[in-house]
Amino acid sequence: MLSSMFIYMPEYVRTTIKLREDIFQKLKKEAGKRGISETINKILEERLIKRRSLFGTMPRVDTSDIRDHEDRV
Repeated sequence: MLSSMFIYMPEYVRTTIKLREDIFQKLKKEAGKRGISETINKILEERLIKRRSLFGTMPRVDTSDIRDHEDRV
């Protein structure tokens, strides 16, 4: 029963980054003062961690040369 209540929490590392003032103000306006770290993490995850998807991996099929036909019995 205890394992069903387990919630994965990613490990965080404290660091210092230097942001331009205009970028900081935009982040603070968009995410709020307490949401800046989460917003930066989300942006970096989208940019750095490539998620693989099978969507769009098959080449397009051209059906213009397909003819209608019936099988002979």
